This record gives sequence, C-alpha cells and structure tokens, in this order.
Amino acid sequence: MGRPLGSPNREKPFQDALRIALRNRPLALRRVADQLLDKAEQGNLAYIRELVDRLDGKPVQVVDRRDVPIDQLSDAELYRIAAGGGLSPDTMLLLPPAKVRSDDPS
Repeated sequence: MGRPLGSPNREKPFQDALRIALRNRPLALRRVADQLLDKAEQGNLAYIRELVDRLDGKPVQVVDRRDVPIDQLSDAELYRIAAGGGLSPDTMLLLPPAKVRSDDPS
C-alpha cells in the first residue's frame, strides 16, 4: 500500500525552488559538481563519501532483530540466518523452502 494522497511528503518546496534556480542558471549545477569532485580528489573524506553516496547509493542499514522471537521472523529472514547471515536484502535468497519428504502422511 502506498502513501495516502494527502501525505505531507508530497510537497517539496525547496526542491521546487532549487529546480527553478537551476533552470535560470544551467551551468551552476555543473560548477557545483566540479567543486565536489575537486574536493574529493584532494582527499576530503566528507566529499568522497558524498560522491560515493550519489553514485552508488547509501549503504543498506542493518537492523538487529536478535530481540524478536523466532516465530515472528519472516521466512526470508530465517533463510538468511540459515545461510549464515551473510546475505543482504539485495541478494536475499529467493528460493522457496525445500520440500521435506516424510513417511508420515499427516
């Protein structure tokens, strides 16, 4: 289910104002990007992080679920745990659980 139609996050007045300003000064964004790249090239870690975040996206945040009882974990979470916990949500195991053969017909 998506956000409600009246969501306050829909309006972004600063983004709108920034887009208008950039239309009036199309080379300004290029100059800002050049400055960001120059500072990153000089070894400034904050600018390097910003550049990497803009290119690759921010790293996925790990949520610690050790306090949740096992019967409340999703199948996907249980599969990741069974696989050694090394799977991120992006590489989540998408296979259904193996069918277990049983001699018991119940």
